[in-house]
Amino acid sequence: MELSIIIVNFNSLTFIKKCIESMFSMLETKDFKWEVVVVDNNSTDGSIDYFKNLQSQFDNFNVIASSHNSGFAKASNIGAGSASGEFLLFLNPDTEFIETGMQKVLDFFNSKNKIEKIGIVGAKLLNPDNSIQHSCRSFPTLARQFFESYFLYRIFSRSKIFGSYFLSGWNHESIRKVDWLSGAFMLIKKEVFEIIGGFDEDYFMYSEDADICLRLSRAGFKNYYFSQYSIRHDDGAVASGNKALRNSQIWKSRRLYFLKNYSLTHALFESYLFFLGVINRILVFSIILVFKPKNRIYKERVSSEARTFKLYFSRKV
Repeated sequence: MELSIIIVNFNSLTFIKKCIESMFSMLETKDFKWEVVVVDNNSTDGSIDYFKNLQSQFDNFNVIASSHNSGFAKASNIGAGSASGEFLLFLNPDTEFIETGMQKVLDFFNSKNKIEKIGIVGAKLLNPDNSIQHSCRSFPTLARQFFESYFLYRIFSRSKIFGSYFLSGWNHESIRKVDWLSGAFMLIKKEVFEIIGGFDEDYFMYSEDADICLRLSRAGFKNYYFSQYSIRHDDGAVASGNKALRNSQIWKSRRLYFLKNYSLTHALFESYLFFLGVINRILVFSIILVFKPKNRIYKERVSSEARTFKLYFSRKV
């Protein structure tokens, strides 16, 4: 088996149906052998019945049903443990294959791997409107957190300094060595994944992708963005029901990232910068409401930022 596609699912039946249908439509079996391993984190939306039906129809479809929601990192490791492919492709359920030619990504990986140690290769990710999604980035630093908290990354998006985190000064149309890639599409050799220890299960969701890329980088592996193959990714669609919860989880995971990879001081400064960022956004949106008091969008933004702040400092999340 050449490729194992691993998807972690939690109550995202609507999205994963589209993902799997596109997969069977776009991935050819004559070029390489592939399988799908879905790890379901105790969904209650009918996902399991759908997966079991697919498993009875296709020899290359497998589902692992968990009795609880163990998060993305742990579930991904479980999927990797049962995978039989030489390569592992970690894929989000809200992605969609839009073209054939997955073999190009594997060929690129193999050719690069002959001259340097390759960790992870990511494809070009497109938003639902087909615009470029910034799916490869520079490693998080406190300076880059500062740029985010004070909107500098938006105001000076083309700057190599202020736009460095999202690499927003680059058009993302060329193949490039990068720091880290989104967990929505991560291709890695199974043996390398095992050598590096898989995803760190202390992360429930978010930042585990940046963390594994950093560990790979420190171990001498190179990560690449491969622009010659594209998939569509409805980023945040699965978590869109509670944006405040999603944002608080993102920032909490980032705090953990700094704690694990740098120091407690870095983690504390990250929390301080998060605090400044939330206060800044609440102030900006509130000022806009003074002039546009009936604007529903900004009212919701103020309310969402306040909930994000509360959840971030809550031990229950």
